[in-house]
Amino acid sequence: MENRRYPRTHREESLSLTLLPARSSSVSLEDRLYLTTHDVSLAGISVELPAPIRPDTDVELWVALLEEHGTYHLYGTVAWCAAPDGHLLAGIALDLERADGRLWSAHFDQGGAFCE
Repeated sequence: MENRRYPRTHREESLSLTLLPARSSSVSLEDRLYLTTHDVSLAGISVELPAPIRPDTDVELWVALLEEHGTYHLYGTVAWCAAPDGHLLAGIALDLERADGRLWSAHFDQGGAFCE
């Protein structure tokens, strides 16, 4: 059932998520969602959602890690959207080659576990 490349760490962090348009039209602040993470890993983040998001949707994220770890500008793609246990969640596969992806990676050890 679990098919993950890296271990997940349950963390409730604040983030803003913007759905990126398929074409190069502008994105407004009204397109931004303010969400909470469900868990994080080196290559992905799952978020709690108020409404479904279609898989393969590109997103832009601003994740604020607690404990003075900073705020990270990330890009990714919605990999899945489901409602296990009655809570709507989406899994976002991160593109670690863009924006703060490498800084985000520095918070994980060689095995992919989050370093507190």
